[in-house]
Amino acid sequence: MDKHHDQILNKRLERAITNLKNHHFEVSVLEKKEEVNSFLESIIEKGSTAAVGGSMTINETNTLAWLRSGYLKFIDRYDPENDVHQVFHESFNVDAYITSSNAVTMSGELVNTDGNGNRVAAMIYGPKKVYVIVGINKLVSNIDEAQRRIELYAAPMNCERLNKDTPCRKVGECVNCAVPERICSVNVVLHRSNTPQRIHVIFVKEDLGY
Repeated sequence: MDKHHDQILNKRLERAITNLKNHHFEVSVLEKKEEVNSFLESIIEKGSTAAVGGSMTINETNTLAWLRSGYLKFIDRYDPENDVHQVFHESFNVDAYITSSNAVTMSGELVNTDGNGNRVAAMIYGPKKVYVIVGINKLVSNIDEAQRRIELYAAPMNCERLNKDTPCRKVGECVNCAVPERICSVNVVLHRSNTPQRIHVIFVKEDLGY
């Protein structure tokens, strides 16, 4: 990125941070994805219980490996010995829930589309603290742009990743389908963190996830 791009990006980020804080979200900014796990370790008490919401960002930051290191008591949804539905229920009682967001608006909202709804449900209520790791590519102007981003990019890419038999894989964007394998079941906009600073948005100034 050249310096002019960085300057404009930083101005957009500053607006988002101001508005997110006004909406009672806690906000931090990291320069690189390699900083994510050491940052989480610095702010989450050792031995805390933890769970994750499905996220390509968490894969790209190698956060799953860190969670499995033993620093936290991790309830692993990807462990084949675990009942995933039981994990979803137990996740509501953890100290730290780590996930991402499909989009964050400059006006200070988190916008997400889910299949099962377990990720957004935990973001809304349950875990003591929610850490939302967000690549700078997910910063958008408003809710309409966030929804369009989901329809054009996040939903088709996730269907491709999960090998779902959905129309968006064939045409490259959401068509509001009604097929059995549709993953877009729940749309949630978090306008504010009702418990101040319960939701901690961690921006990374790189492109991450879908």
